[in-house]
Amino acid sequence: MSVKLRDERGFNQLFSAVGSSPFRAERRHDWFIAQAKRKTAKRILEIGCGTGEGAAAVARGTGAEVIAIDISDAFLDQARSRHKAANLRFEKLDLFADDPAKFNSFDFIFGNGILHHLVVQLDQILTILRGITAKGGGMAFIEPNFMNPYCAFIFGTGVGRKWALLEPDEMAFRAGELRSIVARTGWTNVQLQTRDFLVPGLPVSLIKPVLAIEPLFEATALTRWLAQSHFVTADA
Repeated sequence: MSVKLRDERGFNQLFSAVGSSPFRAERRHDWFIAQAKRKTAKRILEIGCGTGEGAAAVARGTGAEVIAIDISDAFLDQARSRHKAANLRFEKLDLFADDPAKFNSFDFIFGNGILHHLVVQLDQILTILRGITAKGGGMAFIEPNFMNPYCAFIFGTGVGRKWALLEPDEMAFRAGELRSIVARTGWTNVQLQTRDFLVPGLPVSLIKPVLAIEPLFEATALTRWLAQSHFVTADA
């Protein structure tokens, strides 16, 4: 996959949407929409919004007010130019340095592949996010599974980290590790599923075959742990 856009620091990047990538992104957006609706969310925060596709999809799919934050002006400029809606706005905010409480409270907070960028202060950040989540609200995140062979190469080897332009502290999670971090920061009813065998960038002709066998792999303990991602939800 070719890099389409990088942030100002040269670490994070947006890949060209080819093959299975658009379908994969869409079904992740659908999952976030379903979780937001489950909480009947009226105000939603996305952290690490990138160029805004997820926030825009959630805004359309829920009708809720969505505030989406990122640290990159390059990504935010793209997001603002691509996605315009009365219930959607994009803001620059650094969770390591700024306080998201300035946006008041939210019914639902979500992010796609962002917590693994925040591991050095993740306990503190999850505690802050819980503090701005209204009573009865919740969170949902999708994060890379370190046990997946591709993720193990990207995050666990020097060659992989250099090729993927990873930040120095960026790291994928094992299931038990992520579940424990979320629980100890005060979130309740923590639920985690490890799933998704549809890798990005596959030829379109392979999408249906993968979807056909994916439920079997996800339902079988011998193979489930090899899936790409952890889908985690919790209540405030």
